Amino acid sequence: MKYYLGIDGGGTRTTAAVSDENGNVIRKATGKTINFYGVGMEASRRNLKETVDALGIDCFEAAFIGCSALDNEADEATVRALCDGIINAKKIGMNSDVYVALKSASGNCVAVCGTGSMAVGEKADGSIAVKGGWGHIIGDEGSAYSIAVSALKNCCIMCDKNERTHLLESAESYFGVTDFRKAIDVIYSAETAKDFIAGFAAKVGTLATNGCKISKNIVAEEAKAYAQTVIALIAELEECPLVSLYGGVFQHNAMFRTEFEKEIKTVYPEIKTEILDVPPEEGALKSARELK
Repeated sequence: MKYYLGIDGGGTRTTAAVSDENGNVIRKATGKTINFYGVGMEASRRNLKETVDALGIDCFEAAFIGCSALDNEADEATVRALCDGIINAKKIGMNSDVYVALKSASGNCVAVCGTGSMAVGEKADGSIAVKGGWGHIIGDEGSAYSIAVSALKNCCIMCDKNERTHLLESAESYFGVTDFRKAIDVIYSAETAKDFIAGFAAKVGTLATNGCKISKNIVAEEAKAYAQTVIALIAELEECPLVSLYGGVFQHNAMFRTEFEKEIKTVYPEIKTEILDVPPEEGALKSARELK
């Protein structure tokens, strides 16, 4: 029996799937992020090994990895740095996590908003267009991390003004402090992972849904900013009837999705949007079976 390995390595978690030679998915496992820009190569390799080991299969015909540290096809050195000694496969390919989501989509465009954000699409000639994906330091508008940071910046202003708000109180609770200034030690600690900070976005989303005006404004502005990234992608694709949406922000923040879609339709009113219904790890499996 020949086995194929497909991996979706997002900014927070990694999902691995195994299929047989007929394309039937027979096993799945989840683990921590393999984004080596976010947690470093050593931790990424450790997380990858734990996830692959959990599958209980040690040899593959081919493997394909979608990794959120990338925005295009990985070179051989990067593949080796992450996979050597961990994945035993005759052929290994690696591209961005958004690329494998695209391979799962029914259309030619995918917009992803999770811990980070990015959008990719396939042109008529088969080439791939990439927008966003600049990372949490200089980009990733609309991502959970960006929403969280926007909210925390607002908390800083409120704290300096000695103004108590529901958002400020939520931040203090989330970071386990009674005085927001003490959150500095948590936020800037080397032990605080990016995905933990990004997790605060869920609290912001809940506050927005419950009517907090500050949180509603943050969600709306982040959605509009990310929509501009996708609008730029659509313009380059020329033909794009459907945008597939993926990632925790789209899936768990209805207000964000509504504002995003509203902004898209101001420019492209005919375009449809829908949540990606086939998980990206299965797109990675498809890519693994296509490796030459």
